[in-house]
Amino acid sequence: MAGGLSLYQEGRSLLHRAHPLTKGVLTLTAVALAFIAPSGFWVAGILVGLLTLATAAGVIRRLIVAAIAVIVPLSLLIFLVQGFANPSNRTIVLALGPIVYYREGLAFAGFVVLRIACLICATFLFSFTTRPADITEALMQRGLSPNMGYVLQSALQIIPQTLDMAGRIQDAQRSRGLETEGSLPKRARAYLPLMLPLVLSSLVATQERAMALEVRGFGLPVKRVRRYEFADSAVQRVTRWALALAVPAAIVARLLGWK
Repeated sequence: MAGGLSLYQEGRSLLHRAHPLTKGVLTLTAVALAFIAPSGFWVAGILVGLLTLATAAGVIRRLIVAAIAVIVPLSLLIFLVQGFANPSNRTIVLALGPIVYYREGLAFAGFVVLRIACLICATFLFSFTTRPADITEALMQRGLSPNMGYVLQSALQIIPQTLDMAGRIQDAQRSRGLETEGSLPKRARAYLPLMLPLVLSSLVATQERAMALEVRGFGLPVKRVRRYEFADSAVQRVTRWALALAVPAAIVARLLGWK
């Protein structure tokens, strides 16, 4: 079950119970290695690892649905552009009159899409297994200022919050007779009446949040009490260091000819 104004899904898996910083380092390392790795074989291995973790955490179905919704439109664009216009194109795969599609562009597009898939899957895996409040609290316990913590948490929640608000506005408009189904132009026109209420609602929500923080003395120079402590075992600390060191090690390997 998704959690409120975030993408978090309740669970008791090992990944859910891991320290938020461990999950954050895992996400950043997976993305970095996917863009450092020299070939599709290694990138595909990282993607398989992420999907394995998602399966163990019980969020694989939701992750696949969300990832496909993002990856498919990007993939179509990348395959079209690279297949037709990549500077390395030499070998013809498909020719229909003046329209020529090349193998080199196809291979490069597949490599790029694999990298993007790793980025998206790692991000969704982190979002589905980590509460925004937890990662913010964990960083503040490591010395992050409360002001920066609030900015980070707001950034993590802005997309789910906006989507939730847009859904409620759309339901209200639909109840008043607005047609949101039908042809693409009709659906496009249906979204125009959503924009002004959505922008105004976002501004009002921002003002209310600022007033609530001020009332609670958010900016006062006082010692803050930790809400709770996160369990952080030696295994997790070693894991974080190992993941963090994997990135510079991969960079050195690339410089030494990793293929």
